[in-house]
Amino acid sequence: MKRHYKRFEVNVEREKHRKIRNEQKGGFTCSHCRGWVVINEYIGTANRNHCNMCLWSKHVDEKKGDRKALCQAGMKPIGLTFRIEGINRRGEIMLIHDCAHCQKLSINRLAADDCQTSIMAIFEASSRLSPVVKQRLAGGGIYLAAGADKHSILIQLVGYEQAKVLLDPTV
Repeated sequence: MKRHYKRFEVNVEREKHRKIRNEQKGGFTCSHCRGWVVINEYIGTANRNHCNMCLWSKHVDEKKGDRKALCQAGMKPIGLTFRIEGINRRGEIMLIHDCAHCQKLSINRLAADDCQTSIMAIFEASSRLSPVVKQRLAGGGIYLAAGADKHSILIQLVGYEQAKVLLDPTV
């Protein structure tokens, strides 16, 4: 049994070194869609932890930025929320991820090159989340963006004028 634990530790260390090598090359391969994900401080993605196309992440942190999670499973994007910017003020859109293995919930910032179609698909799909998942979010103090938030989300993604057109094509 002890040998198995040591082998697990070696695999975790090997994974950390592989990740560091990939980051030094300027990105990583998405564990979900297998696409190449660019990490670049000049476009604001130096601390990126999710794929810009499918928006899946990987469970690498126990606490934000510590890279100490042993789980290492994929984290499915399940919804959107907002950063709180003060009393009754919403800030930037954030992704909500749910670990496919241990069910840890986490919130991550969007990046400028994240796929807007994928973001909106996740927003639309979040209305069909099970009551159990919605209760887990509420229990964790995580606000799940809903239909009434669509206008705010579109404004942040595409700007006010384009959001008006998307919400009312007769404009």
